[in-house]
Amino acid sequence: MIANLKQSIGQYRSFMDYRYQAYKTELTQLLLQLKNFGLLFLVVLGSAMLGMILLLFLGLGKIIDSSDAPQYGAQMAWLYLLLQSVMLSAMKSAIKNSAQRAFQQTLVKRYWLGFMDIKLLLLSNGWLIASLIIAIDLSVSQWLRVPHFWLFLLLQFVLGILCLYKPIALVYGFLLSAIWATLPLDVSPLLYHSGFVLLFALSTLMVPFNATAKLKLNSLTGFWLLFFMHNSWALIWRGALLLCVFMASKVLLQERADLAAIFSILSLAFVVLFSSSLQFDCRHLYQQYSVFFNMQNKQTAFFVSLFIPSLIVLLLVLVGFVVLFKQANCLLLVIGVVWCLLQQALAQKKPAHYALVWMVITGVLLSFY
Repeated sequence: MIANLKQSIGQYRSFMDYRYQAYKTELTQLLLQLKNFGLLFLVVLGSAMLGMILLLFLGLGKIIDSSDAPQYGAQMAWLYLLLQSVMLSAMKSAIKNSAQRAFQQTLVKRYWLGFMDIKLLLLSNGWLIASLIIAIDLSVSQWLRVPHFWLFLLLQFVLGILCLYKPIALVYGFLLSAIWATLPLDVSPLLYHSGFVLLFALSTLMVPFNATAKLKLNSLTGFWLLFFMHNSWALIWRGALLLCVFMASKVLLQERADLAAIFSILSLAFVVLFSSSLQFDCRHLYQQYSVFFNMQNKQTAFFVSLFIPSLIVLLLVLVGFVVLFKQANCLLLVIGVVWCLLQQALAQKKPAHYALVWMVITGVLLSFY
């Protein structure tokens, strides 16, 4: 019996080493993909990493100490959970080792797979680790004053599991919880977070909705809808990062209202960046499907349509931009549209110049303030 136990422990350690090596290998490949995407994200997002970490902890402080503004704290918690889910979705394949998943199921017990998934999930969830760092620092009396933080930690852990095994529940859960967090209610932080728990629990019972059955590929509208339904990640990560930019600006404006003009320009710059960069995803489609639409005499219309998704994203986000800053600066909005068109043209024709032009224009706009 002892010999069998030692053998099982040895097998588990070997399996754990294998999964950890596979995890590191896939993360390395993911980082290489980001590096290949362009110098822009390495320079801009890399240099802003320290600021993003500081904003992460500042946001956690707003979530914990939200008794004076419970709805604002709930909205920050919703955004925090959304960004965590986006990050874990990007790392999901590495965490589960999806490429060799079927092979692993023939080697080890099923619960071993689940146990290793959870261990790697906890290792990957920097958002939960940051929350736990603050949680350890809280005293007993402080814990008693912020019981909603217990539920927030629970949500962070459970949403990570849903991300691995039932991602559709996250989609429904975030839609329902977004409505809950924006309703004009005067309730406590504990009730807000209890509502989040209930809504995400209900979302696990919902059946996926198939919206692609009635769409036709030979229609340009149907083509783009099908494309983004099957490649929704291109919109999800951009939307999450734009929400992060907006919420960060909102938090910073509370601290330094005198810098509103600078925050407006920086927010607009990232709006243009994440909107126009969608052109990189669309430009490759022209070579793949130009012959198909040429057969239908729609080649010119198809080429023009390559620019439409970025502009739609830009216009939708600009509405949020105006609502966030509570002022419609027409000049800045016009600059944003023209700037986005310029960046799209560069992404289509001169992708090597895309990052440089974006940084130069951002610097020029900031120099006027």
